[in-house]
Amino acid sequence: MKKTLLLLFLVISVFGFSNVYSIMMGETCLGTSVLNEILTDVYQVVTTIDYGTTFVIDSTTTFEGPYFKDYIATFSVDGTYTGELIGNYDGNVANFIFESQTGSSTVSLNKKKLIILDNNFILSHFIKIIEYPSPTFEVVIPQLLFNPAKTEYAVGKASLKKTGDTFEITYQGEKILITVKEGKIYKVEYPESSITLELVESENF
Repeated sequence: MKKTLLLLFLVISVFGFSNVYSIMMGETCLGTSVLNEILTDVYQVVTTIDYGTTFVIDSTTTFEGPYFKDYIATFSVDGTYTGELIGNYDGNVANFIFESQTGSSTVSLNKKKLIILDNNFILSHFIKIIEYPSPTFEVVIPQLLFNPAKTEYAVGKASLKKTGDTFEITYQGEKILITVKEGKIYKVEYPESSITLELVESENF
């Protein structure tokens, strides 16, 4: 019996998925975003944007319920490391550190019920917003915390509504449309920028 239970636990613990999304602006392919569930509540997303110069953002986020616990994103340009963003959240205080070749900066936020919603197509963060839907919630966009021109947009209130299979997130006047089919994110649309991510390959393991 113990062996059966152990085997069952191992099967459950290693089960995950890998989804590949195309990133399109109109008819132009900008790159891909690969979403991997590597453990329960641990997701890796690798976004590659190529328009003459290749940008790669490799992120891993660990969640507890709807809230992130640990977050790390590494940035590179044409294969050269340019920086790393590290975050952690205990439910009361969120700490973020941005490290680059020129130095490091730290930001702390005293916030409860803070939802992570980063840019650069980090799709794992949408999963938890959909799993734990709320009409309104407070978000943090970590990368904007370290962008002086956009710091004011890094933290704020967002809203969520659902129509059929599509969830609509509204933040700072911009909308994100997330279509779910058979329990998977099938399409993500950014109407203001005419960018669409669409599922092109999916694998369970």
